Amino acid sequence: MLRGCRFPPTTDDFCRATVLSATTMIISVFGASGRSGRAFIAAASAAGFSLRLHYRSAPEDEAPPLATVVVGALTDPTAVREVLRGAEAVVILFGPRPKARQLFTAKATKAIIEGMQAQSQTRLLCLTGAMIGDSAGNLSIPMRTLEFAIRRIGDDEQADDRSAQERVVRGSKLQWTLVKPPRLTDSSEVTGVRAAKDLAVGLRSRMSRATLARFLLNEIVDPQYLQQAVYVEGA
Repeated sequence: MLRGCRFPPTTDDFCRATVLSATTMIISVFGASGRSGRAFIAAASAAGFSLRLHYRSAPEDEAPPLATVVVGALTDPTAVREVLRGAEAVVILFGPRPKARQLFTAKATKAIIEGMQAQSQTRLLCLTGAMIGDSAGNLSIPMRTLEFAIRRIGDDEQADDRSAQERVVRGSKLQWTLVKPPRLTDSSEVTGVRAAKDLAVGLRSRMSRATLARFLLNEIVDPQYLQQAVYVEGA
């Protein structure tokens, strides 16, 4: 649960501690162009955070007032370092890309972590998913059946890449948090949050990207899950 806030908060009254921290905090965002990335940018900008945003190609939308846009390949160390420059927290929000021709999440995450280490940065939040990695203990029987079916009819390489991404994060010496939501929705509603390492996730579990964004911001300002994987869902 988000602590120290009236939840769900309004845009103007998100959380006093968050707003105060936002006046001096810079956050680097990888995966800015995806739906979770856009929701996070909206919430962070509304709360007054300064952002450094990575895009592989120039975005069509205008960047928020306190945001710096960096365009470049994730394989370009110079571009990665520029996104990271001056940041006190780094958020990786790569979403699933079923039609992607090349696997990239684990490799790109490794490059980001190497860039952070080179610049003595430590705080990393990485979004994966409830069915990624060693999640059997958190999934209901119907969810485990669904996971098996998805792997049978889908592309195991995509799921394996996301699992490898988690291993890269866990193997780093950073102050990392893996955030593992269930099905995400595009609702603008911000709800309460259930969050725990042992949270049970079922077929009805879901979370809006707006709620996820608020959870990520609160975890940046008031860390509760350092070097842990936390399962989350809307309450």
